[in-house]
Amino acid sequence: MKKNRQLKDSWVAKQFVDVFKSRPHWPAKEIMECIRRAYKVLVKRDFAYKVKYAAHRLLHGSMHDHYNKVESYVAALKACSLGTHLDLVTDVTKQPFPPVFQRLFCCFEGLQKGWKEGCRKVLCVDACFLKTFLGGELLSAVGRDGNDQMFPVAWAAVEGENNLSWEWFFDQLKSCLNLGEGEGIAIISDEHQAILNGVKNVFPKAEHMHCARHIFALWHKTYRGDEMKLQFWKIAKAFNLADYNDALAELEAINIDAATDFKGYNPSFFCRAYLDPTIRTNAITNNMAETFNGYIIQARTNHLIYMLEDIRAALMQRMVSKRQEIQKATSILCPRIQARLEDEKLKAANCDVIPSSDHLFNVNYYLDKLVVDLEAKTCTCRKWDMVGIPCCHAVACIYFQNKEVEEFVDDYYKRDSYLSAYAGSIPPLEGERHWPRIQSHLDPPPIKIGPGRPRRNRIKDPFENPKKPGSLNKVGVEMTCSLCLFKGHNKRRCPNRDTTIPREPAPKRPRNDGQQPHSKATSSSTTVISSAHPQNNTLSVQLQDTQPSQAHHSATSQPSQLGKGGRMIRVGKGSRGGSTSGGRGKVNANSTGKGKGVANTAGRGRGGLNGSKTGQGRGRGKGKNQVPVGVGIYIADDGSTLTNLPTKSGRPRGRPRLVNEQPIFASQPSQASTLCQPTQ
Repeated sequence: MKKNRQLKDSWVAKQFVDVFKSRPHWPAKEIMECIRRAYKVLVKRDFAYKVKYAAHRLLHGSMHDHYNKVESYVAALKACSLGTHLDLVTDVTKQPFPPVFQRLFCCFEGLQKGWKEGCRKVLCVDACFLKTFLGGELLSAVGRDGNDQMFPVAWAAVEGENNLSWEWFFDQLKSCLNLGEGEGIAIISDEHQAILNGVKNVFPKAEHMHCARHIFALWHKTYRGDEMKLQFWKIAKAFNLADYNDALAELEAINIDAATDFKGYNPSFFCRAYLDPTIRTNAITNNMAETFNGYIIQARTNHLIYMLEDIRAALMQRMVSKRQEIQKATSILCPRIQARLEDEKLKAANCDVIPSSDHLFNVNYYLDKLVVDLEAKTCTCRKWDMVGIPCCHAVACIYFQNKEVEEFVDDYYKRDSYLSAYAGSIPPLEGERHWPRIQSHLDPPPIKIGPGRPRRNRIKDPFENPKKPGSLNKVGVEMTCSLCLFKGHNKRRCPNRDTTIPREPAPKRPRNDGQQPHSKATSSSTTVISSAHPQNNTLSVQLQDTQPSQAHHSATSQPSQLGKGGRMIRVGKGSRGGSTSGGRGKVNANSTGKGKGVANTAGRGRGGLNGSKTGQGRGRGKGKNQVPVGVGIYIADDGSTLTNLPTKSGRPRGRPRLVNEQPIFASQPSQASTLCQPTQ
């Protein structure tokens, strides 16, 4: 091993360019080790970084070359799909030539048609950071399909989240989706001021809902605790004003200041009780946009063209997979909607229906009385009006009319609408070598440098634990005791610890092999009674109920091995020890067996253990009264006749059984050995 001054980083980068293509973040330490083993040359860490830089330059080129390809990329997308809406914006204020990249909007034709024909008119808009050294943000608009899952519609790479960028994004969205001034659509977003201004200017007639999750994060910083959290969501998720007012009155009784601050956030923008029922949505959170941001989190680490290509390829594959999944379904409703409808059917058993006409009903539900109109598809609770899925009150009335509930579900949730949403496709795109040759001069956006010294430490949450960065402390969080189920303490300081009976743990998931899960409580309470001493049966039961079992003490302490699904594989001698009747062996009275089953002692092997006497030896077991292999009948000391009955496979069972025939004496060994002997 020695140093070599003639080894160049550019040459090494060419040799490992395939490795860097699959591992773009190949660590420098591994690069040094690979060069040492491959070429028997010692290199320094800075040389490894030079190799990494040269390899990425070979793969991706410089930033200047990258942004010079943007216009060719846009032309290639337009050529493969004429209906795709693309808009490239450059900035010429800083320098007239070459222009600087500023924004790029993208909305594919298949997504446009899918949202118009198969989705409800709901859009969740949000922005997320691009994780490159150039900065920037990605604006997105995401809808909801018939299965209540995300349906990405459009996205744009912009310089930042400001009034100009959001208003430009909404203008592009308005033109490609034909939204007009926003009649009949709902837009859900956080309370960023640029979004509020953009929606107000571009979609003045749209219903703009604020994300309740973001409002709760602000409100919960002042009014902490589980009780406050549950009360907040009880108010926000109330479908009608009656439930809303009752829940708000409960909050005022708990803390009047919390109720006053709650009203200060303008509940008409984030509570279900104020939603327009004609849009067919009960969404009060921006979850769909947040889901899309997490869906493309790896793509956001790449630069512009590679990021857009990753998003296009992921959604192209998703459109096909979703369409194939729903084609296999047999129900007329989407799977998630069918599951929600089944829950409503269960609740309908608590409803008492009183008919008024063929389509009007009075429904008594516990202490509440509601009116259901099957013709107008409305209910007093407003859940059916708002969502389009019959509530439990409507389900009870539909069953009263002997009709199918699925016929009253809105068309947006049916299989045909879902197929129409995913009927389109995102076209494939050829490689960079086949793009149109366009002579363009486009500079990358400048790196943003803020005023003052750059911040090294992030702004911490006021409730964050200073000793554990990134984790919040437990101030204001109420504990719940697992013994008495009261709040304010845990089981360590429970005042009723000595008097409360511990609850049984939740049942485990059933095993796939059909066997019952092993339970320590069942094993410790199992008793084996010997018929040789019937007078001591009561005493033995009492002793085993009061004293812990020591059967597992003689078992081996070898480590457990995990198999498929995380289940434990029981192998090795003594691995089933620890239960009073463990193992595969059976229990017989007044005899001594040899095997793995345990009755007050630990055994080994696969034989049976009889009574409470000690099992000895290993192997399949050759107890006193067990017939040797190959022998059909065995005569015991007391004259009883035992045999090994053959199984379905032809092999004799390991447990002897009595024969209801004349006893065969030992003077006839040949006849005794051929009566039940299996054919070889």
